[in-house]
Amino acid sequence: MDRIGHEVPTARNGRGETGTSQALGGPAAGMQQHDRLVQGQAMVRLLFAQLLISLGRLRQEYSTSGQQEYDHYVKQCLNYLHENYDQEIHVQDVAGIVNLHPGYLQRIFKNHTGETLMQYLTRLRMDKASMLLHTDIPVADIADYVGIGSRQYFHALFKKHTGFTPVHYRKARFTRINNL
Repeated sequence: MDRIGHEVPTARNGRGETGTSQALGGPAAGMQQHDRLVQGQAMVRLLFAQLLISLGRLRQEYSTSGQQEYDHYVKQCLNYLHENYDQEIHVQDVAGIVNLHPGYLQRIFKNHTGETLMQYLTRLRMDKASMLLHTDIPVADIADYVGIGSRQYFHALFKKHTGFTPVHYRKARFTRINNL
């Protein structure tokens, strides 16, 4: 029945099935409907592909903008550490400088540098101590110069970092120079 209530003629195909499209326009109407269906499916696939491409671009932009933001915070931390390594520094102090939660700062710092903030600070201090051991500054004073208050702790850290105590490191350096 149509919308008004009249009966619409139906036709039977070779398999005994009825089909209003054949009765209303024959096989050409069925082909047109099939073509529109195929075109609609192609349009859906095309729109879906465009959506996926757009999402991919947005994700890439978001991830690079987030990485740049991380770079900014990590650079601020590194600058602070390099300028203040000779002072007592805690993660909370650095987090306060960059206005981030200490746990979040630790996570982005480690993702960016491969080390925790304190591991980086210790390595920086030991590298500075190695440089100072090439001078005539007494070993006892170098611990204070690199921000480590305890000489015993400094000796333990230095040995862990280099494999030598500060005194042996300095002697090995002078021995190498004299042998050249």
